[in-house]
Amino acid sequence: MSGRSSIVEGCLVDWVSVQAEPDPRLPAAWASAEQVAARLQQIERNRARETAEEAELILRLAEVRPDVEDPAPGTPGGRSGWRRTDPEFPGVSEFFPREVGHALNLGRGTAAFRARRAYTWRNKLPATFAQLRRGDIDQRRATVLAEVLEHTAAGLAGQVEARLLPQARDLAPGKLAARALELLAELDAEAIAVRHEEEKKTADVRAYPTGNGMGTLVADMTAEDVAACHTMIDELARMAKADGDDRPIGQIRAAMLTMLVLRPADSGLPDATVDLTITAVVDGSGGLGGGVLNGFPVAAASCGRCWPDSVPWGCVPPRVGA
Repeated sequence: MSGRSSIVEGCLVDWVSVQAEPDPRLPAAWASAEQVAARLQQIERNRARETAEEAELILRLAEVRPDVEDPAPGTPGGRSGWRRTDPEFPGVSEFFPREVGHALNLGRGTAAFRARRAYTWRNKLPATFAQLRRGDIDQRRATVLAEVLEHTAAGLAGQVEARLLPQARDLAPGKLAARALELLAELDAEAIAVRHEEEKKTADVRAYPTGNGMGTLVADMTAEDVAACHTMIDELARMAKADGDDRPIGQIRAAMLTMLVLRPADSGLPDATVDLTITAVVDGSGGLGGGVLNGFPVAAASCGRCWPDSVPWGCVPPRVGA
């Protein structure tokens, strides 16, 4: 009887740990600083639990929406050549991401992202998923780990998780992502190379309005291209500053980028040399196992590369220091 009671008690403890914490709803105007901090922390823990529950429900929806129920190709509503199920959801209806999006009032792309995240947590990061259910890790950091390790084999992802999860709460999300990539480079150089190729396929340039007549231009590039472009723009801006431009350095950088993009042939800018610093990781066989390029984790192939043969706009090729 005692053995059965201990099992029941264990199940009850597990169940209670994933439930939302009581919500007394003390008016914010009445709360002390300590009460405000405690309430914010409680909200964050509950948000993590709700994110985990959402992921579990998405996974359940995938289970009850097998692709065998989809209309056959060539029939009304059937699969067309250009519309296909995401490869991350084998055996699941092609309409699954749309159904998730409809339930959550999200676009198909965002719904597919949440589904992929749920699959990654369940199949590759079970310890992270368990902590998320209990509210022991916030949803942002759990998402960072899922994004970094989504295309990594389950065994390797588990190794990274085991080494990184104990310190994940103490790292800023950006630092957490960088550390996960560094561990991938250390544990398996091939993994970061595969992820690199996957990320290159989704590279794009996007523009966002930020108000007051301003906007933000964002470009996805390889780490070495980002490091080189930023260093080049910074160097040109500092040269302009030294020549008497009294604007803030950030404003000059933005102006240099605009000039290089819109008027590359007649910008009148002098040649500049870019210094890139690579810290390489040597693997067990004595070869390069990846490294860090101006703060960006890179694959082994990038560590030995100085710069493409075709250097844009007559700029001097960057110097790469090991």
